[in-house]
Amino acid sequence: MRRFLPLIVLMLACASFVPTDSFAGRPSGGGGGGRGGLQLVPEQVVPGPGELGDNASTKLSVGRSAVTFYMTVGTMTGYITSVGIYRGRAGEIGPMVVRLCPSPIGINQLNGTIPIDSGLARELSRNPSDFFIQINTTTYPGGSVRAQLQ
Repeated sequence: MRRFLPLIVLMLACASFVPTDSFAGRPSGGGGGGRGGLQLVPEQVVPGPGELGDNASTKLSVGRSAVTFYMTVGTMTGYITSVGIYRGRAGEIGPMVVRLCPSPIGINQLNGTIPIDSGLARELSRNPSDFFIQINTTTYPGGSVRAQLQ
């Protein structure tokens, strides 16, 4: 139960959203529809590193006005406080632009479809390397693991 408590806390902290249009599904982030997806690692956290040994992977797709993701959370130290997409290139710190409010789909698996502004959806699709996905925890509030979108 203690292992799942971080996911339960995160779910309670997030509101549930349902997009109003159909999902257009352009893959982003180096594997939205392909092999493996993005690997979130502590070495990419800025300033870093995050918590060594923590890891997660995600597949991310950007639609016309929504982001859909499927995430597997591996080892994580502390409780997850937020999962989000941030504006910032590799090596940069930036503001969160999409708070990913996941729903559990299995042990250590999360998914969600989050509505976003169509202008931001265009930016994510056209310039994914200007953004990164990061998980913050109580132990590492500045970032436990991170992956640059591709």
